[in-house]
Amino acid sequence: MRFVVLALGLAIVGYLGYRSMYGGRAPTEENSPKKRLENVQNAANRIEKEQEEAARRALEKATPQE
Repeated sequence: MRFVVLALGLAIVGYLGYRSMYGGRAPTEENSPKKRLENVQNAANRIEKEQEEAARRALEKATPQE
């Protein structure tokens, strides 16, 4: 009987630990921290390129054409 209670107790503690670490679901590939970091880096690069292009176009407009 003690073994059954011990096994159930360990199972409950393991389940609660899993829920607290993963928020109730296992991290998927698309939600992994590495993937999120890559998404942020890609977005930053894309925004930087867009801003450089906008600055280049603004400079071309501001510079008088001869």
